[in-house]
Amino acid sequence: MAAASLTKVISRIKGPASSYVQAFEAHRTSLHAPNDAQEVLTARQRLLVRIAAAVAIPCKEMLQSCSSEAEGMLARDEIEQAVSVATALRAGAAVAYGRLAYKYLSGDAEGTGVSSAVSEIKRDRELMTQFRKASPADFERLTKMLGEMHKDGLPLSRADYELLAIGCATITQCVYCMERHVDAARALGVLPAQIAQVVHLAVSARIEASFLAAAEIL
Repeated sequence: MAAASLTKVISRIKGPASSYVQAFEAHRTSLHAPNDAQEVLTARQRLLVRIAAAVAIPCKEMLQSCSSEAEGMLARDEIEQAVSVATALRAGAAVAYGRLAYKYLSGDAEGTGVSSAVSEIKRDRELMTQFRKASPADFERLTKMLGEMHKDGLPLSRADYELLAIGCATITQCVYCMERHVDAARALGVLPAQIAQVVHLAVSARIEASFLAAAEIL
């Protein structure tokens, strides 16, 4: 089956769910439409967030639509960094979740069920230290790799980087990534309204990707 477009997929929904679909499409369109009275992110920033979210999900069809939108708006090196940020945030979320291996090894999680995944900052830092010490060379290479996205002189500004990271953290649902990058964004003067719009864009992207994934059955 050829890659489906969101419009084609949701146009097939005619039953009771159609009212939800219409509401979603109105919301998505509004998020991406320029509005001088309320706009807090530029069209360029919205597209960068969309690209990073599509990689973080991942969603091939969404990236295909981003490719045509990017022509004339984004430089190649900006697209490359947006993609790299998304891959780095996916890796960071996996590392943060990987601490649970050491929670189980230490017996902390025995019989605790869901609570074993709850954020416990002090204890989690101890577990991450154990993780690092268990394979120091691998951990050093990992942190060096992820640190490449924090260097000065990259195509995207530090503020843009943090906005993309917040969008990806919304996708990966990593509380540690979210905490770190919101704090960094705030220090750079990023507005609460900008952060909110990034989160809304990421949520919308998740819904869009889910509809596109359902193209085979709709």
